[in-house]
Amino acid sequence: MRNVSKLSPERCPQCRLIVQDCICPENCSFRTEHKITLLTTRKEERIASNTGILLRLMLENISLIYVGDRGWEREVLHEISREEYTPVILFPIHPFRDGKEIIQEKGKPLNIFVLDTNWKGARRWVHKPAFMPLQKIGLQTVPPSAYYLRKQFRESNLCTFQAVTSLLLELGTEGFDSVFSCMHETFTLWVKSLARERGMKLPQ
Repeated sequence: MRNVSKLSPERCPQCRLIVQDCICPENCSFRTEHKITLLTTRKEERIASNTGILLRLMLENISLIYVGDRGWEREVLHEISREEYTPVILFPIHPFRDGKEIIQEKGKPLNIFVLDTNWKGARRWVHKPAFMPLQKIGLQTVPPSAYYLRKQFRESNLCTFQAVTSLLLELGTEGFDSVFSCMHETFTLWVKSLARERGMKLPQ
């Protein structure tokens, strides 16, 4: 007899979780004065555990650029040239500047470029010519990672979602403290669903 493969579970097209665990009804949508420009790849976006998906569900002032697509460098240059923002890149490895100092110096909100890929990819991307003009910013205080889905888990290695939301809170983003807890509660539900699906046990 032929082996019959198991059917893949039906997933929510938005949060990518199996439909019975969909977190979309609990979604906390928020528009920040700072803009997020998310940089990823088509391959990265297809990964169910990609946390950039959650940022795009929860943050309204966000745009997406696929690195490697035709014309992606022009899209980056367009975002850099926007006069209403100061462009910076989030790369939390020293040396980096304090984002709050840049806001005070320039007197306008930030356009924060975020490398939504693994650490190896981020280190390679940050040296691409398109990103060289951007000042690097990072977190002054790094919270423990709550993204337990990595094979080699390290508390100091934050996923894209935690890095961006922690930065927005640290920058004193207007009104963000009121939704921060809600966003992270939803994120925790999302991580737990993926962990159960993989048969993983989360730390108590």
